[in-house]
Amino acid sequence: MPKIDPKEKRLVAVVSLAIGIFMVAIALLSTFVFNIKNLPLEWDQFITLGMIVAIFPTAVVEYLDLRWERGIDKNIPRLLREIAESGKTGLTLIRAIEVSAERDYGPLTPELRHLVSQISWGVSLDEALRSFAKRARTKLAQRSADLIAEVSRSGGDTQEIMEQVNKHIGELQSMDRERYAQMRPYAVVVYIAFGVFLFTDIMLIRSFFTQIVDLQAKVLQTQGVTGGGGAASIFGGASAMDIALLKKVLFHATLVQAGIGGLVAGKMSEAKLGAGLKHVVLLLIISFVAFFIFVWGA
Repeated sequence: MPKIDPKEKRLVAVVSLAIGIFMVAIALLSTFVFNIKNLPLEWDQFITLGMIVAIFPTAVVEYLDLRWERGIDKNIPRLLREIAESGKTGLTLIRAIEVSAERDYGPLTPELRHLVSQISWGVSLDEALRSFAKRARTKLAQRSADLIAEVSRSGGDTQEIMEQVNKHIGELQSMDRERYAQMRPYAVVVYIAFGVFLFTDIMLIRSFFTQIVDLQAKVLQTQGVTGGGGAASIFGGASAMDIALLKKVLFHATLVQAGIGGLVAGKMSEAKLGAGLKHVVLLLIISFVAFFIFVWGA
């Protein structure tokens, strides 16, 4: 899994956002300024596609970066355990780290070898560990680096202390896994709530509002009314219901539900707001496809 630099993440976000804004601007200008008719999609449908284009690359980058961070955290306990085992053979802490850098720890390996290279260039262990924690960018890596640095400064029985550090880091990871396991089902609740909301919107449009409009049309035809503006209707003189406007309102409400629900799902299940972008993209696509098939294409 590749490491994605924060600058690269910002670049992807800016470029994708610019493309999305360009699509939205084209849709709005074509509809409300140039009054272009017979467009393949309505302006709000173009805006939805622009939102998907703007969010999708950033969501992919956030997903890959999150996988990389998980790979870092997953291999830290193994690294600490093997450093402690190397200490049992009489190796110093720095030498134990150098020996461990020759093994494979997934995405942690390049950062560990960079740390060893810095030490070989004459950088102090404390400074090399701070640089390592900055590159790794995870809370667990920061804590581990701080604890190893403290072990180096305190001296004493390094092997026993490293075993305690490994135990402490393992307990922290267990707590994180337990928290995520408890919170992850809430993401399913968000999807269920969104599905109910979307289903209700579609059923209201197809089974309720459409029948009311048809009934109004029949009543107006029976009364001999040709215009819908101030004509009498079954609602005591109100004008005929605008089914197209209702479709737009419910579609926009669905988009809002998709955006907020996706971010909430990411925050609750993975404790990161950026992790919700993939849920936002998926819910937006579901909204667009569902309305395209069951509402606009019906």
